[in-house]
Amino acid sequence: MNKNKKILIFILAFLHLVAVEFIRGLSGDFGPYFGTGIFSYRPESLIVFVACLIMLGRFFDQAVLKDKGRVIISVCLGILLGFCSVWGQYVLYETTLFDESSKVLTALFMSGLFSVFTIPLVSEIIGLLNKISGSLYDKSEDSDRKRRPLYFVLISLVTFITYIPLFLYVWPMNFFGDSYDELLAQLIGRRTTHHTVIHGLMLRKFYELGLKMGAPEKGMQLMTLLQMALLALSIGVFMLYVYDRGFSKKVRITLFALCVINPVNGYYAVTAEKGTMGIALALIGMTYLIRFLDALDKDEPAKNKIVSAAVFVIASSLGCLFRNNMVYALFLGGLIIALLRKGAKQKIIVFLTVLLLFGAYTAENNLLIKAEGSITADKYRETLPLPIMCLARVYILHGDEMDPALKETILAYIPENAMGEYVISISDGVKAQANEELFKQDMSTFIKIFIKCGLKYPGDYIDQFAWLTYGYWNPYDAFTMGSTTPYVVKPLPEEFADVKNTDLIPALDGLFGAVYYETGRFRIPLISWFYRCTLYVWSVIFLLVAGLVRKSRRMISLAAVPFFYLVTVFAGPLCQFRYVYFNVLTFPLILLAIAEGYGKARGNAEK
Repeated sequence: MNKNKKILIFILAFLHLVAVEFIRGLSGDFGPYFGTGIFSYRPESLIVFVACLIMLGRFFDQAVLKDKGRVIISVCLGILLGFCSVWGQYVLYETTLFDESSKVLTALFMSGLFSVFTIPLVSEIIGLLNKISGSLYDKSEDSDRKRRPLYFVLISLVTFITYIPLFLYVWPMNFFGDSYDELLAQLIGRRTTHHTVIHGLMLRKFYELGLKMGAPEKGMQLMTLLQMALLALSIGVFMLYVYDRGFSKKVRITLFALCVINPVNGYYAVTAEKGTMGIALALIGMTYLIRFLDALDKDEPAKNKIVSAAVFVIASSLGCLFRNNMVYALFLGGLIIALLRKGAKQKIIVFLTVLLLFGAYTAENNLLIKAEGSITADKYRETLPLPIMCLARVYILHGDEMDPALKETILAYIPENAMGEYVISISDGVKAQANEELFKQDMSTFIKIFIKCGLKYPGDYIDQFAWLTYGYWNPYDAFTMGSTTPYVVKPLPEEFADVKNTDLIPALDGLFGAVYYETGRFRIPLISWFYRCTLYVWSVIFLLVAGLVRKSRRMISLAAVPFFYLVTVFAGPLCQFRYVYFNVLTFPLILLAIAEGYGKARGNAEK
């Protein structure tokens, strides 16, 4: 490396520290905690500086620069990561970014300096993927068919066993909020579709079973054990696919370790959160979707294709009953997959399979609603939290200057009392007061005024979107770790027997006290990154961008459903970790798709 290049690398690494200090400085009152000034008293600044020097030196190597795909992916994702790092700090500490042009220019400049680190970082990840690409598969072409059942049972059993200590330590976990509301609505007869019908029904049935056994929590514990078993089986199904595909033992051990050591899976295995069972079913569905695509690529016997497609449809449609937004992800993702298939015949087969899934979900959901006597409530406003919040923000900030007719129309959809509930980071207050009937009768007018206000006040729309979603895309974020809340049980009204928080083995308190620590929210030292949304969001974005740049049909196909699921989450009512649990559970699948995309093609890997 010549002298001028070394000087340039040194300057760029130093300027990156300027960007780091800038985004630290945005923390305002928190500034003294983070420190100010280049290097100051923080050893991590020196570590970042040295790491930046090393990575830049490797990035400017001629062999790396000649790899156009690697450079394009690194630059695209690196710049995006840099901007999100800066923008996220503005959102958290400055509230807005787009209200002043000077702020935007400064943020863009600092984003460029921050990408000095993120661009070569992404390049290093790609380099690692290229390095391991030759060791993804075993030499043997096929797995031992006789060992398959034993392998599946063993994986599932070990996974289930890992959940037991946490189940015994404290049960139930997080029986409040949605779970509390669902059960209470069932008990008092107000059965609506605000929450998933099937989960509310299960809560009531197991609650009633517990009453017959002497205490409602006994029935709920059985429901939790059922959920633990389903989650363990879903991981067993995925790992069996990895085994059948002939991936090397190192790959299998790595993926299984990620499934088991990730504390988030244990947390959700024993929580009363409504989406867990559905997401477990969705993992089974995703696994059989891949098997279905493999069968089409290899032109396997019709029996294999039908069985894989059938399991995909059944498991996925049932999963959607627990997490309704999943159906949009599967439908839109399925359409993309169908379009990417080679040949009209395969396109039609995949498209019809996706339509069958959508039809199965619709029939199952309507059957549940009819059987339970549930009424459809909040269907429209529940699907429009982001547009409702954007219009509410524009009205609150610019109502005085608006045309009276436009103001009147907005207030027809979002009444004055709803405006009083406005909080920038959560839509529940505003959304709950919105005019459901008017949305149902005249959606087109709402869409028109939404577009009209968006064209006039785009900055406010962007700021509102950022505040509802920043925990998903901000690499610096630690706030959304707080969505993994403490063990809580909310008491039911006096006329109903309470579900009590039962510490089944008090002796475990000391053990878990040494591993877990409480800060008002449930966190784990050393591996707390598992509780950050960004780890799972950016892995999907990486897979999609890499697939587009490499023109890999398979990578794009495997990214389609997780990506569209994120789209539904980004359009949701607020940022919470529990909303991306689908991405958490499918994280090993995404990593496998990334590794396979960079690995040697085998059998059905298509470009």
